[in-house]
Amino acid sequence: MLAAPTALANVDLQPDAPRWIASTVFFENANACMWAGVPKQVCQAGHRAAYRQHIRIAPAYREAEDCEADFAPDECSASRASGLWLPWLSGFSLITHAQLPHSSLEAQRASQGPMNQLNRSWSQHLQGAMASPDPATRVRYFSEPLYWERDHQGSYRLTTLREKLRNGERFATAFSRRPPVVAGSALWTRQLARLFEPQRLMDVATP
Repeated sequence: MLAAPTALANVDLQPDAPRWIASTVFFENANACMWAGVPKQVCQAGHRAAYRQHIRIAPAYREAEDCEADFAPDECSASRASGLWLPWLSGFSLITHAQLPHSSLEAQRASQGPMNQLNRSWSQHLQGAMASPDPATRVRYFSEPLYWERDHQGSYRLTTLREKLRNGERFATAFSRRPPVVAGSALWTRQLARLFEPQRLMDVATP
């Protein structure tokens, strides 16, 4: 596993409303994902979807220097087919959304003390959601490709294309595969925002 930035988001709209739990974890490959305890079929589907999305939407550049400027030195390679430069795929981000019905939450709280509830990790919450027999339980998975980039402080970090776009990167020197759309234009940016959305893993959703 390359890195594990996680976010645990819990929202109760009403006293008896379902509770949503969300997490995002970075993995180098499907094996690293499985070693972290994620089900095999989820890891394989997430890695496969991220690879396919990378092939389809990764920014392509005529010059290696332009690619490395948007990502990081030595993190781009030339395509044998087109001769264009693309960033290396460096892993995948697995995004999980789980909805726990109120009845399942009450059962968990009744079976555990206050301290145990506080100490439960996001993975334990999600495992509980996946194992819940309640038909109202929902678990959704998404994935997206990861790339190395150099940040403004000169250090390196993993990121997604969606995050780069959100942080102001416009990929203005990238080769436009959709002429006459001009790279860096407002229309270009709107198209990229749609393209960079994470891919939902339909075949491993619950139910």
